[in-house]
Amino acid sequence: DDPHTRSMTVVADALQVHLETMFGPGAAFRDGQREAIEAVVRDGSRTLVVQRTGWGKSIVYLIATRLLREDGAGPSLVVSPLLALMRNQTQMGERIGVRSATINSENVDDWQAIEAAARNGEVDLLLISPERLNNPRFRDNVLAEVAHTAGLFVVDEVHCISDWGHDFRPDYRRVGRVIDLLPPTVPVLGCTATANDRVIADIEHQLGEDLLLVRGPLGRASLAVRVLDLPSQ
Repeated sequence: DDPHTRSMTVVADALQVHLETMFGPGAAFRDGQREAIEAVVRDGSRTLVVQRTGWGKSIVYLIATRLLREDGAGPSLVVSPLLALMRNQTQMGERIGVRSATINSENVDDWQAIEAAARNGEVDLLLISPERLNNPRFRDNVLAEVAHTAGLFVVDEVHCISDWGHDFRPDYRRVGRVIDLLPPTVPVLGCTATANDRVIADIEHQLGEDLLLVRGPLGRASLAVRVLDLPSQ
């Protein structure tokens, strides 16, 4: 048998096992989820996922983290701006044995213990708010070491790095510096539900021109869209 074919089969089997552990027997991937996970885990690609809200972008990096850790890779580093999503993702990851921790403005008293656990490899997935990238103590004591040993770097709500994005946040501009700290073999994953062609082009410029784009329809069955033609601005 071709070794490459065998490795693809092993990854595919593990993907299904972890998905069913999360959601129960018979769970199926949505279009693009398997492709994105395989791009990160098997190919080590820099990948941009543009999919609608509720599609399951966090599933991609949670399962990818589990597979990479099983293969001996370092922890995943996730930049995420939404505290509520951090908590949800932590709980979801626990279902497949992903040990997550967060560093944000609401758990200042825990930072020192979490940072030590991250340095000691006791955390599989470290979620940080973009504001941490602007914190000198965090950059000097934690970020450089975690980035150097990371197995995956994820930028959630990645449209925030673009001047053209609807929710541009200046602290996201420091993401490029984190990427510069990463070993060249570490895959990078950007996720967003809101990126037009101009924003995507800007993200490609910042994350790398060789980005694999996994893009789907952004419409949701629960939403209705109405267009009004106005005579002027």
